[in-house]
Amino acid sequence: MGTLSSSLLAWYGRMGRSLPWRDDPTPYHVLLSETMLQQTRVGAVLSRYEEILRAAPTLEALASLKEEEMLKLWEGLGYYSRARNLWKAAQKIQEDGRFPDDYEGLKALPGVGDYTASALLAIAFHKKAIAVDGNLERVYSRLRMSMKEGPGLKKEAGSFFLEELGEEDPSAFNQALMDLGELVCLPKGTPRCEECPLKGLCLAHHERAELQFPKKKAPSTRKTVHLQVFLLSYGGKRVLRIRPDKGLLASLAEFPNAETDDPKEALSLLGLRAGPLSPLGHSSHTFTHLRWEMDWHEGELLSPPPEGYLLLDEEEERALPLPSAFSFGRKKRVPGD
Repeated sequence: MGTLSSSLLAWYGRMGRSLPWRDDPTPYHVLLSETMLQQTRVGAVLSRYEEILRAAPTLEALASLKEEEMLKLWEGLGYYSRARNLWKAAQKIQEDGRFPDDYEGLKALPGVGDYTASALLAIAFHKKAIAVDGNLERVYSRLRMSMKEGPGLKKEAGSFFLEELGEEDPSAFNQALMDLGELVCLPKGTPRCEECPLKGLCLAHHERAELQFPKKKAPSTRKTVHLQVFLLSYGGKRVLRIRPDKGLLASLAEFPNAETDDPKEALSLLGLRAGPLSPLGHSSHTFTHLRWEMDWHEGELLSPPPEGYLLLDEEEERALPLPSAFSFGRKKRVPGD
């Protein structure tokens, strides 16, 4: 056993997190948890993981859900393409009659990229693989003082840790690296170097240069969009619509909204006639490259909404998968409800 792997695994044995998907790392549990953890904090996933497993305890059960049921289960987790891909992957596995246990077969599943395929191989199937994400790139970059970035850094990190893995259990080794990157070798602020089992091997720590690695990327520009959003009722029912089947928040429900600073102009753009509006407040929601600033209004329609809108009672509305961007509206009630 190499010095790196022995130090890392000894630390993991003492300090590794107890997570529900680690207790029973079946291929389904690993696929579900890794899909949920993409761009979502572990803390936010913990309770929802158990909730989804109660509704779909097996891969077969998940595959048998209707799309709207899958999206409803995913409500509030964001990045809904993950839910659709997970659902489609479960159906493909069912159609094929087996859960693939090789890299090519896993990559052929909807939504499964390099990282998830490698995590499945290592954790569920105990095969030699290294799941490389931003956390592992950061660990490697500091450990070796690497100035690489992008695909070059990813490839170099994967090769380095695969060699260090040796004959050790790929599952424990990968999960130890995951915990190290998330709990110790932190991306922001000062990393917890004194707690790190690899500090004696880390070149950046030796030079007191941890914060210089990895090489800083140019900040991305996030566009801000101002929306007028409406909680409208007609005949005692709430007005909603379904977003287009492609693009941001595809096929999910939303409250009527339009990109403008003027509520009256927004209603005109939406093809809606409403009586006096009452301001409800302001909310915001941040996507990867986009931020919505949302002004909310409530009121009654003066005439039925045109084709393309839904009129729903409270029970029907709550059955629809509603993105967390519109959660502000769920907390408000419209006159007539």
